[in-house]
Amino acid sequence: MTLPKGWGSGGGGGGRTGGSDEIEHMIGRRVENMRGIFIIGFILCWVGTAGGVYVGVTVYPWAYPLPSGLYALSVLTVIEALGFFWIMKISRERLGYA
Repeated sequence: MTLPKGWGSGGGGGGRTGGSDEIEHMIGRRVENMRGIFIIGFILCWVGTAGGVYVGVTVYPWAYPLPSGLYALSVLTVIEALGFFWIMKISRERLGYA
């Protein structure tokens, strides 16, 4: 990988001239360090889903009866959990850089 001018250990030839710290500084925060943000995002996503089901069941009970709301909440929880586990799996993978 060729880094922009001023990055890396100098010298020509291209290739991998910079260390992982320089690459991290250039592109921003690494995804391995963002697990807390992913957890908070999943919690907020689930709270939003639960809040939407609650509003549907309490404000519009003729349209969303309680059993239907609980079923929707359980299905959406499973979908959100699968997405969360997939994100966490991807964030734990290490690439061969540096």
